[in-house]
Amino acid sequence: MLTSELEAYLTLYFISGIGAKRLIALREYFGSAEAALSANSSQLRKVPNMGKQTVDALIEGRKEKNFIPQGQIAKLTEEKQIITYFDDDYPASLKTIFDPPALLFTHGNVELLQEKKNVAVIGSRRVTDYGKRATKEICEHFAEHSVVVTSGFARGVDTAAHTAAYESGGKTICVLGSGLDIIYPATNKDLAETLVRSGRGLLVSELPFGTPPDARNFPWRNRIVSGLAKGIVVIESDVSGGSMITATLALDQNREVFALPGDIYRQMSKGPNQLIRESRAKLILSGEDVLVELGWSAASANTRAKSAPRPTDLTLFENKIVDVLESAGGPLHIDALAERAEIEVQDILVQLLTLEFKNVVRQLAGKQFVLLN
Repeated sequence: MLTSELEAYLTLYFISGIGAKRLIALREYFGSAEAALSANSSQLRKVPNMGKQTVDALIEGRKEKNFIPQGQIAKLTEEKQIITYFDDDYPASLKTIFDPPALLFTHGNVELLQEKKNVAVIGSRRVTDYGKRATKEICEHFAEHSVVVTSGFARGVDTAAHTAAYESGGKTICVLGSGLDIIYPATNKDLAETLVRSGRGLLVSELPFGTPPDARNFPWRNRIVSGLAKGIVVIESDVSGGSMITATLALDQNREVFALPGDIYRQMSKGPNQLIRESRAKLILSGEDVLVELGWSAASANTRAKSAPRPTDLTLFENKIVDVLESAGGPLHIDALAERAEIEVQDILVQLLTLEFKNVVRQLAGKQFVLLN
């Protein structure tokens, strides 16, 4: 984006009362931020959700000289960039969520935002030894299978997740609840520098440079953590913890939610256990469980095709479905499965349900089905 257009975009961004939704609507309506910034009152009132008070604030705000807080553009370098909602490198996954950020301040490898295999690993700041060990093993497995680990860069589980992914040779995205120039917690400054320097890490925030880590920023930040990922793993959390908020956001965003079960007498296990009990999250015992559920573990499907004996009590139609899945060698979408088996979708769903009860197939995210080992 040209500097003049970026300056106009930022000016709108910093005007009180505009917000992400209105900024995106203004840019879409006028075709450019510069045009939106110079529009008159009657033109602005035609934009959705632009009431008189907001229009007056915009017109008054653009009169201010040096309206953009000092240093917002000056701090941009080859490694520190601003990505707007309309840029090609804005992550497509974020555009699908409710109230996507209008822009992202980034520091590091921005190409990570385009990675398809991305899982958020989240949990309590008061992580236990059990949580640390599980986080480490799960993130190591993700790193081995080229899965980007996303988290909120907080103490506890978040930091353990970023560290494990990096130390295993993997990639990680850190979503901050402060400006990129104010690393929080301060104990993570060295980690932040290491991740960026390695080329395998990215710091992201929708908050401008100079924004302190206020408590109100973190729940709002969580929608980006879950929005960037295909699924989220809740390691440990109290029932009222921030990770439970993120889990709810993920469900609203149609993301897969997984939870690690824990000791029923341990406070930090109550959150994940509740998610599992209420069927809001799938129980997982390893990183591989997550990969299988997301359809990223073709090896698991192939193993059964080669070695597992087929049950002898299958019907003609059930055997036909198993034949198709064996030939596919991996997960298959319901529509493709129905077409290859030459069975109507409404009929094959009944057969697949029976096969699930018989532990022959498993349904994955996105209406995909795979043979079990």
